[in-house]
Amino acid sequence: MQKSRKMLLLGCLLVLFSFVVAGAGYGQTSLNMGSTSSSSGVYAWCVAAANVVNKANVGLNVTVVESGAGIDNLKKVRDGVFDFAMCIDLPSTLQLYEGTGAFEGEKPYQDVRWLFLRNVFADRLYVREDAKVTTFKDLAGKRFCPGIPGSASASYVMEYNDITGANINLMPMSYGDAVNALKEGRIVGLQKSSGLTSMDASLIEVNITTPLTVIGYSKDDIEKIREKIPSMSFLETQKGSISQLPDVGPIWEECPIAGAVASTRMSEEVAYNIVKAYVEGFEEVAAAYGAVKGWDPVADYFKFATEDAFVPAHPGLIRYAKEKGIEVPEFFLPPEYKK
Repeated sequence: MQKSRKMLLLGCLLVLFSFVVAGAGYGQTSLNMGSTSSSSGVYAWCVAAANVVNKANVGLNVTVVESGAGIDNLKKVRDGVFDFAMCIDLPSTLQLYEGTGAFEGEKPYQDVRWLFLRNVFADRLYVREDAKVTTFKDLAGKRFCPGIPGSASASYVMEYNDITGANINLMPMSYGDAVNALKEGRIVGLQKSSGLTSMDASLIEVNITTPLTVIGYSKDDIEKIREKIPSMSFLETQKGSISQLPDVGPIWEECPIAGAVASTRMSEEVAYNIVKAYVEGFEEVAAAYGAVKGWDPVADYFKFATEDAFVPAHPGLIRYAKEKGIEVPEFFLPPEYKK
């Protein structure tokens, strides 16, 4: 009898232990997610996105990994270092997919898949107000930071400098170093990806002590750039559009689609759960990074990407979209998608 009680007690303890183990996260799928520099305002978006996935109780444990942003993230998704990555724009993803631009001479990587959309944003050109610079070409001979080394937006500015013959003295550096150099007058400006209607959050405080303005590209510049990079999109920013800089505009800015990507190595189930958790936790994400407000992370990819400039959607994204009654044009369907 005593032995039976001991066995029963042991059984209960084993059951209890199994619950503790499950609660501690054993058996979960761990994922490395590429982000950007922790000094960037966009880093808050990455952390918030990871948090809502981790709290969704879908068996996923996402670790945010600081990185060099766009191009760096794409290389690490391709190489399997990152399971998925944020801070990606569509034009650079297309370059990876096709083996062009920043990936010229490399084998096209056609296993990259779009996961969800963040927003359409501006690769914004900020300059010190006292620099008296009004256009991209006016930066000729001046020291300007195109962005973080390895980021897509930095590589674009460097390409634009070559394409337009602007002859700018470009100085890629970490974002924190660039802000310090800007304040100290060692550079006249920097490129920083921003929401369409606001300054990057990290530059609002800088603007108080070091007044800034924003410049754009001429139509001639845009024509030359699009001749070489047809997938690049430009939008006209009207005067008053940037809330903290109401006197800026009208100017033309380069404005790509931004979001997250994965590869075909990620299963449909995992991708579906990431997308679902992100959408269901969207209010929390928007509270951390306001630039996503008003954008639909699922439907807007199929709305703004075109048949001339797209990468296939991940089957997990397509599954979620169809569940919600969102139309997915045929050309977005990848070869591995099972209808």
